[in-house]
Amino acid sequence: MLAIPIAVVGLGVIYPSSGQQITSDVVVSGASMNDGYSNSNCDEDGQLYRIPMNARPGGEPVSVMRVAKDGVTLLFTIPQPDWSIQAIAPAAEGLVVLTNPGDEAERGLTRIYRFDPRGNLRSQRTVSLDFRPVAMAETKSDMTIVVGYRSRMGRDQETRTYGGAVLNPSDQVIKLFEFQPRTDGGQWKVVSTHRMSVDDRSATVVLQWGDDPNYAIARIDDLGQIRMLPLNTVRGARYHDWFFAKGVAAEQYQFAGEKPPGYTKIDYFDTVSGNNLGTKSLPGVGFAVACYLGDEVSMTAHSAHVEKSRGLSPDALRLVTVRLR
Repeated sequence: MLAIPIAVVGLGVIYPSSGQQITSDVVVSGASMNDGYSNSNCDEDGQLYRIPMNARPGGEPVSVMRVAKDGVTLLFTIPQPDWSIQAIAPAAEGLVVLTNPGDEAERGLTRIYRFDPRGNLRSQRTVSLDFRPVAMAETKSDMTIVVGYRSRMGRDQETRTYGGAVLNPSDQVIKLFEFQPRTDGGQWKVVSTHRMSVDDRSATVVLQWGDDPNYAIARIDDLGQIRMLPLNTVRGARYHDWFFAKGVAAEQYQFAGEKPPGYTKIDYFDTVSGNNLGTKSLPGVGFAVACYLGDEVSMTAHSAHVEKSRGLSPDALRLVTVRLR
């Protein structure tokens, strides 16, 4: 289902609340602040993919919403309403969606849907995995790398061990792997944003350990071999969020009591070496970062305080692109 963008405003608008340059501000067609979707992954072209926040088996079929930079949306709809979305992966050939069943009798099974760039279903296959997937990516060599966790005892998160699987182009498991514990016994886990990036023959995911997290980049190749790159990140921040762009992992963070309120910084790291490449800043705007775009970020925003001349409902969803300092 292809929709048309509703409105675009001029470039270079300066919002009094943030004081930084807005390079683009468009309304997301067919969407609203309360439509039940949340921000998920972004592809290399800066397109945002949104997934249902409370997608559960049963009811109407669920969809993944792709939002282009101009606000045009496209839906990738899962045909079976009894399977819920676990992970998605933007790919060269479209989108890969991984789901799990609501039927207890089918627990342990995972269904993989592959869509073309126009939202048409290309294939669907069922695969058996011995872990619960949380993220995945498809490499440029058409191999799919899925990461997730295994529970040793019930639902206690402290007993989870993280690892994953490599799937060939026919969605067959060819290799299982685990993220080995630290030398001090600490277990690595995938950061809560569950984003991944890819290059020619490997996928990259950010792992964390500890209460004031230590972070590392895990590079997983087509053979399931893992290379760990410890990251020299800030300590003591009150929250962290991780994004990817081509060849870069970006950490957004904020300290309690930061002046002015809401001011955040973004450190960006090379995904091959793990080196810190620099720091950029984003003054507080009260919006959620959608995609890291290098010198800019895109953000999803409400319309409660836009000029009345635009004629927007306060619930209208906008995609605002902001230049970083």
